[in-house]
Amino acid sequence: MGKLNSFKNSIFGRLFVTFILLSIIPMIAIGLVSFKVSEKLLDAQVSRSNTDTLEQINKNISVLLDQVTAIVNIYNMNNELESNLTKTYTNIYEQLLDQAKVENNMLRYSFAFDWLNFQSFLIGQNGLIYTQNYQNNIVDPVRLLSYNWKDLLEKTPDRITWLNTHKSFLKNNEDSNVFTAAKLLKTDNTNKSYGVFVLSVKEISLYNIYKGLLSKDKEIFILDEDMNIISHSNRELVGSRISGDPPITFLAKNDENYKVSTINNQKYLTLYTKVNRMNWYIVERIPMSLIYKDIDVLKSRIFYIACICILLSLIAAIFISRTFSMPLRNLSRRIQTYLLQGNVQTIKQHSPANEMNLLATEYDKMIHKLERTINELVKNQEEKRMAELQALQMQINPHFLYNTLNSIKCLVWVQKTHLIEPTINALVNLLEQTINRSHELISIQDEIENMDHYIYIQQIRTSHTITMNYHIDEQLLQYKLPKLLLQPIIENAIFHGLEPSGCEGSISVYGSHYRDGIRIEIIDNGVGMTEQEIEAICNDSGNQLNSRFSGIGVRNVDERLKLNFGREYGLAITSQPGKGTSVTLTLPIVH
Repeated sequence: MGKLNSFKNSIFGRLFVTFILLSIIPMIAIGLVSFKVSEKLLDAQVSRSNTDTLEQINKNISVLLDQVTAIVNIYNMNNELESNLTKTYTNIYEQLLDQAKVENNMLRYSFAFDWLNFQSFLIGQNGLIYTQNYQNNIVDPVRLLSYNWKDLLEKTPDRITWLNTHKSFLKNNEDSNVFTAAKLLKTDNTNKSYGVFVLSVKEISLYNIYKGLLSKDKEIFILDEDMNIISHSNRELVGSRISGDPPITFLAKNDENYKVSTINNQKYLTLYTKVNRMNWYIVERIPMSLIYKDIDVLKSRIFYIACICILLSLIAAIFISRTFSMPLRNLSRRIQTYLLQGNVQTIKQHSPANEMNLLATEYDKMIHKLERTINELVKNQEEKRMAELQALQMQINPHFLYNTLNSIKCLVWVQKTHLIEPTINALVNLLEQTINRSHELISIQDEIENMDHYIYIQQIRTSHTITMNYHIDEQLLQYKLPKLLLQPIIENAIFHGLEPSGCEGSISVYGSHYRDGIRIEIIDNGVGMTEQEIEAICNDSGNQLNSRFSGIGVRNVDERLKLNFGREYGLAITSQPGKGTSVTLTLPIVH
């Protein structure tokens, strides 16, 4: 005990303890804090990356559901079905002929949408059941009619009713899982029901959308609002009900669309997104062990390094403490010897250590390296941002192509064949200018031509007249601007201004010199917007409207202007409800 007190009170002991406290404890604290911060940053980064993945899955599922809706609408608008579904037959031969005719038509529709992999059924008021007329479609009437369709559909007679995943209604597909859309068929005049149309899509169509994104221990599944499993990466759980803590319930209470939770003593990162226009949710569960796999390896290595560092710190503490304390101890002994014997020993002069100079040199090297690393990171982020904007600029929304081609098909049906060629020419010219990567900048004249092609296609699609008025100085037409810069503004004017008004509208484009650059103003006579709606438009990335051509939003237009030409250029919106909207762009003169 006396030796311990002597050690604590000695200069050597105090220097040793102080050095240990000032070196090892901060190192441990910084290490722990760094790991915690790294884990949170990693959670957020993984969440952002996987949220983008879920949004892509959401888009693909929306396309599939749109196709199902289109098929249901085809049958819903087919007035010829009423006579077959209400007719009472006394002649079995006549019944078989009519049934073959209806089922052949159903088969033709199935061939038109063969990629969808669906089964369709018509349940007539006369008690007959029709299905796609080919060899493997043998319907099980007991299973099909086990649903009280009329009572089920009368709750929402004018809308499609969706059923969660269940077994197929076909006899030879009892083990196949399907999800179903059903619609009550009614007459236009009397609004009386004359039958039910049932369309079952194989659940494998949903699974195929996300199966390529699966990895070890990761789960992706789709739920309805009652927590029934529509589709699941674990194929044995398809059609069952979610067990345990419902993921949507606890996630909906948070502002973020992800949360770390514990299931069966294992931590998971759970993310979700809501399917567009459906009460379905796409949920992804990722084990935290999978996310932290690399960081756990790093922890082990750092732990071993820390142990070595602590050992070295102890050795260094002993050495440094002895370096400072031994000269004082020797001096004390010399003084004691002088006092006792009067004998003054010669003191050797030791040249001072140059550790401070070495530390300053290494600090300068570290700062220089840190600045170089930061500059490289900024440069890499800038290049990444440029690549993202370029990819965004060049993307074409497939739903826009689908609507345009569908409009061309409708022109054939309504025998307006004289409009087909100009519509196709407008689409080809628009795609040619957009997909061409040889020139990132195009003239204002070319951008106007692209807008004219786009407006023409929109008029064909909606059957509404949109008047374009150009008031642009002829000297400006030869100047350059980034392609797809004005077209997104026209899109927003149509979708947010003209279409909600329900009336034929007009869009005016003004262009003039402004200071040392150009000012372009686009004005529509639509419904206008409030400040809150303007803020929502400016924050919209452009991905919410499936019928958009490019998917580029107003915010991206503003960012592209600032990124290409500087922060002094950009976009401004002014609007009042009922008085239209004005969008002003400022950009430099580029030859």
